[in-house]
Amino acid sequence: MTVARREQIGQLFAAHGSTMKAVQLREHGIYNRDLLEMIEIGILRKARRGYYAWIEKAADVSDVEAAASLIPFGIICLHSAAALHGLSQINPSMVDLAIPANRTRVSLPEHPPVQLYSYAIPTFTLGVTEASYSEKPFRVYDRERTVCDFFRKRKQLGMDIALEVLQNYMRGSRNLQLLFGYAEALRVKSVMSPYLEVLS
Repeated sequence: MTVARREQIGQLFAAHGSTMKAVQLREHGIYNRDLLEMIEIGILRKARRGYYAWIEKAADVSDVEAAASLIPFGIICLHSAAALHGLSQINPSMVDLAIPANRTRVSLPEHPPVQLYSYAIPTFTLGVTEASYSEKPFRVYDRERTVCDFFRKRKQLGMDIALEVLQNYMRGSRNLQLLFGYAEALRVKSVMSPYLEVLS
C-alpha cells in the first residue's frame, strides 16, 4: 500500500470519526484488501462486524462515544448517563446502552464492554437528548429520565443507588415538572414521590 493511499484512508477517518462502517469505506473505494493490510500493520482494528476503528484516533475517544458510534440505534442510559450528568460517583466499568425491545439481535463490540438494557417501544425515546465529548454527538437520556430509570430498575440495581442519583439530582439543576411527567409515564411516580417530599 502506498503512503498516498494510507493518507487517503486516514483523511476519511479524520472526517468521519475514529470508527467507520465497512459500507462507508467501500463507498469511498476502500476495499477489504486495503483494510486487511492496515489491520496487519497495526493502523486499523476491527471494532465489530462491519465496523473498523483507526487505532491511534480511537485511543482518544471515550468508551461512551465508541459504544454510541458502534451501536447507533442505542441510547446511553443508567450508570453511564448518571456519570455523564454528574448524578453518581460510580465510574462504570461497562457502557450502559438502552435498545428498543424489538431489536433482539445486537452484535456487541469487542471494546468497549457494553451492557444492554431492553426498553419498551412507547417510552424508548422519552427524555432523549444529545451530548458529545470530542467526536460526533451521541444520544443519552436526560437527567430526569435517568433518575426515573434508576427507580424503574431499583430491584435489579439496588434502591441505594436510586436514592443516591435522586439526591444528587435534587442538589443540582432540576425540573420537577418534567421529572414528575416522566415518573408518571414510566409508572414510578408513587415509588419516587415519598422520597421527593423528604428531599424537597
